[in-house]
Amino acid sequence: MLVSNYDKFVRTTDQYEGRSPQERRDIAVYGLLGEIGSLVAAVKKQLLRANDERNFLHVNDEVIEELGDIVWYCFSLAQIENSAPVNILTLNIAALRAEMAAGDDRAASLYAVIDKDRRSEFLELSRNLPDTREMHFSSYQDLAFLTARTSGRVLLEVCLAVLWQLGAELMRHKLPPVEIELNRAVVDRKTNTILGEIAWHVAAVASLYDVSLDAVLDRNVEKLQVWLRRGEPTPLHDDAYPEIERFPRQFEIAFVAAPGGKSQMYLDGQRFGDELTDNAYDGDGYRFHDVMHVANVAKLGWSPVFRSLMHRKRKSDPRVDEVEDGARARIVEELIIKAIHSEGEKLARYRSPETPDADLNLFDSRDEISFNLLKAIGAFVDGLEVSRNRYWEWEDAIYEGYRLFSTLKSEGQGTLSVDLNARSLTFTPEVAFEYAGAVAAAVAGSIPYASGEPPTDDARMACLQSGVLELLGIEDTPEYRGQVFVSPSAGGKPARVHTLGLIRTAVWEKAIVTFKVVETERDDSWSFSLIALTDPLWVRPTSVIRKALR
Repeated sequence: MLVSNYDKFVRTTDQYEGRSPQERRDIAVYGLLGEIGSLVAAVKKQLLRANDERNFLHVNDEVIEELGDIVWYCFSLAQIENSAPVNILTLNIAALRAEMAAGDDRAASLYAVIDKDRRSEFLELSRNLPDTREMHFSSYQDLAFLTARTSGRVLLEVCLAVLWQLGAELMRHKLPPVEIELNRAVVDRKTNTILGEIAWHVAAVASLYDVSLDAVLDRNVEKLQVWLRRGEPTPLHDDAYPEIERFPRQFEIAFVAAPGGKSQMYLDGQRFGDELTDNAYDGDGYRFHDVMHVANVAKLGWSPVFRSLMHRKRKSDPRVDEVEDGARARIVEELIIKAIHSEGEKLARYRSPETPDADLNLFDSRDEISFNLLKAIGAFVDGLEVSRNRYWEWEDAIYEGYRLFSTLKSEGQGTLSVDLNARSLTFTPEVAFEYAGAVAAAVAGSIPYASGEPPTDDARMACLQSGVLELLGIEDTPEYRGQVFVSPSAGGKPARVHTLGLIRTAVWEKAIVTFKVVETERDDSWSFSLIALTDPLWVRPTSVIRKALR
């Protein structure tokens, strides 16, 4: 991997280019410190798993990934700090040569602990260090490792300790003057110098694990391209199965406010899933969290929870039915959704500390969906079919899902329309579907043609608005009519009734699931029937009202 190519790659993957320099620096520094912490955690896990001192340095994907991420943040921070391109690797080699040539006590100590042959080889090779355009990371790694002063586990632990210390140096600029004075151990050095030393210790760790930095950064580039590069979505996981075992390619899920502050979903005119509450002391809208399952279906083509609820399990393949569609996969999905929700709440609370839980908007921007969160999700789904989905598809599912989650919290009801072929998910606040529920109430009305002319659309709308108010037992006033909207029937779909404010509250109090509108054209009049339908499990039907509205 050429250093120049990687430097260009880092520039193309910087998502925060539009932020201020200080914001970009903070993001890079915090990201770098986070990745150093993740490397320490990865090494700790290896040490815990090792059964003796001789086999703890076996490289694995986690160590490789963390090393690559540290280098990415080093190069990103170097780009932010310097107006002109700077190669922190060549600067580090030059600093090492200068240390050895200084003729002071530190130089004497270095000469005492570095093997003579290795020292001579370093000084000879570093004299003709390749130009940045031609320099490979592995060349730097081999050269830098010649100056290692210890080896094995001791060197590994030195590297981890010093990486923490170097991270603290990068944070020095955040300290107030009094803290800088009191914390003299946090020295003041140029950022480029610190980044070069971080690169040295990363290269040393890679050498201890017997893996080349070229391979580490090839993997880093591949991973980030998979995450960032948007292309064709992952093929649907159930394409090869019988139609009855596939997710419907287009469907609608209605979320309806149920009595007692609950939410109930409906699919194809039938109850779908259980009535849900927030299951929290302070209402935060979690009763609508099923929207995240819908988002998983729409954006990933995956949701073992909804596949089970829809009776679309792939029983034609018992192994797939057990592993991909079984209880364990459903638990994994619920765990992921809860983990995502908790992360979103934490970030939203940090962003808006005074906002009540019910009003918090989770993942207000894509920037809040961190790569670490996506990596954690990847670890959860390792071994399942959804592990083939790209990180950007997960990002879409989270961002779109929570955008609609916030809308549902605000509206209190609505219809989600899924088009799996287009990987799209859309929302409308109306709830209207063919529903064989119980009739809660009904009203009928008509308008005779004046001079043989049919009524205008505005006149029909006003009549339907009056019908809704009559059905709810609410005074017919312009203010209340303004809280009732009736969209005309189209494309074989029924007309939709949408209510706001006090009128919506009345709809919920009467436990109305949906309205059905039937319009009839005669030679001399236009008439309608407006029926309010309720869930038979909620309330008993009430009487039918008939009234001529003129």
